[in-house]
Amino acid sequence: MSKIAHCLLLALAALVAAGSCLAQTMYRWVDAQGVVHYSDQPQPGAQAIPVPSAQTYRAPPAAPAAPPAAAATPAAPAVYESCAITQPAADANLFAPEAVNISVQVVPSLRPGDRFNVTFDGSALPSSPGAMNFELPAPERGEHTINATVTSPEGQTLCSAPAVSFSVQRPSLNSPQSPAKGH
Repeated sequence: MSKIAHCLLLALAALVAAGSCLAQTMYRWVDAQGVVHYSDQPQPGAQAIPVPSAQTYRAPPAAPAAPPAAAATPAAPAVYESCAITQPAADANLFAPEAVNISVQVVPSLRPGDRFNVTFDGSALPSSPGAMNFELPAPERGEHTINATVTSPEGQTLCSAPAVSFSVQRPSLNSPQSPAKGH
């Protein structure tokens, strides 16, 4: 017999022997020199120590698998975690801007086919698929509101950003200079 096979056979025998003694009685005794001994063989004057069986666990039976979902139900489009108008800042006061840059963001990134729809005072701004930046040329003075939504190719709204309001100030005869520059 090869050396490896011999070692494996001995290891297997040791495991079987160790397992069989787990549920048996052990014995404890002290010899004449005061040394404590333990054995699975009874000795004169030995005290029997019951050894409990090994702790085991049985898992409860597995729950039956759920029936497969109906194939006729179309998968709902994934929802974006968040979308926001990042520029201009909410309640910003702009003095005589030539244009207002509007930036939007979405988490996770905009998926192919989905698009941002941005409105300025209720009117849609032109956009292209995947556009995240828009320009509003020479807005009139006064208070304005920007809204943005992400829509799927089918037109379903997937995310709506909170509206952002800002003010535009223009020079007048009563106030020809920027309030920031002073008079």
